[in-house]
Amino acid sequence: MGGVNRAHGRVTVPCMRRLALFARPVEAGSVKTRLSPALPAPLAAALYQGMLADALASGAAAHADERIVYWASAPGTALTPTGWSERAQRGADLGERLSAAFDALLEGGAHGIAYGADCPWLDGARLDALFAALTRADVALIPARDGGYAAIGLARRAPALFAGVAWSTPAVCEQTRDAARRAGLEVASLDPLEDVDTPGDVARLVAALPFAAKDVAPNTARALAALGLAPSRTRSATSSRPAGAAP
Repeated sequence: MGGVNRAHGRVTVPCMRRLALFARPVEAGSVKTRLSPALPAPLAAALYQGMLADALASGAAAHADERIVYWASAPGTALTPTGWSERAQRGADLGERLSAAFDALLEGGAHGIAYGADCPWLDGARLDALFAALTRADVALIPARDGGYAAIGLARRAPALFAGVAWSTPAVCEQTRDAARRAGLEVASLDPLEDVDTPGDVARLVAALPFAAKDVAPNTARALAALGLAPSRTRSATSSRPAGAAP
């Protein structure tokens, strides 16, 4: 923070970066419900716990000035980590909850990013790249391969992006881009990533993680190993990946 950057004849004043993680308390039967019955609810919750830990680690690694966990319900025994504040999600659907969160994230001319705990491949470097994209665009997206998005960043308020979206469908990201275009907003998109919502997503994650660097999604990898679902991560990250492996 602070200072003025004079590059290529342009004067840019760094602004505050706020990062919001949308999360649920780890409770069997209330998280990763689409994984059941293939994965019983307690096992789905154990996997989500690992994914949530990785999402928090990614946010901690990103260069943000303020980090907030937006809980879908009271966290109960779940502890918000040091370095994060916590708020409650507000709204009848995901669109209303995102819109309300960005009202706070963008206060004072800040840039804001919201992301979830569904994408183990979303690391701190990618969150930093999303913040960087907001220096040249109004909206920045990391699409998910299922048609949604793993993260969204805004440089200014854009409530129209969250209205009339068919949430939890393959149309989410494209509808968001269409809404941005109609509002005259410039959109930047990073490379898509694979999120984890269905048993098929878990299978692809299990196939890909042994070929990833050991610092990629370590808590998710440990959760999968504890469930007896994952092979050992002993192979080199430079080994050949199977066709179609994420991210």
